[in-house]
Amino acid sequence: MSQKGFLQTRMIVNLLIEMVDARYQIYEDKTGQYRFRLWAPNNKIVAVSEAYQTKENAFNGVHSVMKACDANVEDTTIGEALQNPKFQIFKDAAQKFRFRLRANNNEIVAASEAYESKANCIKGVKAVKKYCNAKVEDLTTGQVIEEKQLITPDINCQEPNLVLDPPPTQAPKGSWVTFTGKLICKDKGILGEKITIWEMDHSLMKDDYMGSGLTSETGTFSIDWRAKEMDWIDDTVEAYAKFEGTKTLGPAWSIKYVIKIT
Repeated sequence: MSQKGFLQTRMIVNLLIEMVDARYQIYEDKTGQYRFRLWAPNNKIVAVSEAYQTKENAFNGVHSVMKACDANVEDTTIGEALQNPKFQIFKDAAQKFRFRLRANNNEIVAASEAYESKANCIKGVKAVKKYCNAKVEDLTTGQVIEEKQLITPDINCQEPNLVLDPPPTQAPKGSWVTFTGKLICKDKGILGEKITIWEMDHSLMKDDYMGSGLTSETGTFSIDWRAKEMDWIDDTVEAYAKFEGTKTLGPAWSIKYVIKIT
């Protein structure tokens, strides 16, 4: 091929690459858990998620990125300390630069690859900010979900209702128990909020944390917990769900359910 032909071919390839839309991809990893990754239009992955037990929680993770994409950038390499949500630039064990996105609840919802320079790491942050409202591809079904289907306006509700579905009354030690429920306000689901599951302690000790998850677009949540005895007094767990509240949403608690660990 002549040099002119090579340059023309390369130009066409570059144009085709530029025509590829930015997108999130929900996929199942080798362990059977769900993750998401954000591709830029240059066909490079700029951010990836942690592993989730359910696909619904992976979609919630995408929403968390969309919700926090205007966050400030904290450079920990020069000692900066900002409030959440925020992008954190840091050095890993190999002294390379990476960034992670911390949501308002301090959970890491997305992280980057390693960069040789801080400048390139900052470019990665800018890419996430630029493409954070990209379409979502569910590779497990082939379905494309538009950003507007995931985002709902913030609502002001001082007395939301937190419903915890009845869990099993018994659970073998070491088995998985899935807590499901719904956070609603006037029969409308509340999207993208953190729900935690706790075991009630009747002594002077604090209640024990069991797990957490984010609500879907319908306000539902699904939180997995591996059954175990939580205290020395008995072989039962008294579980309830809790929502801490936000500036526009009041706190909420569910009723308590007793699970016998066998």
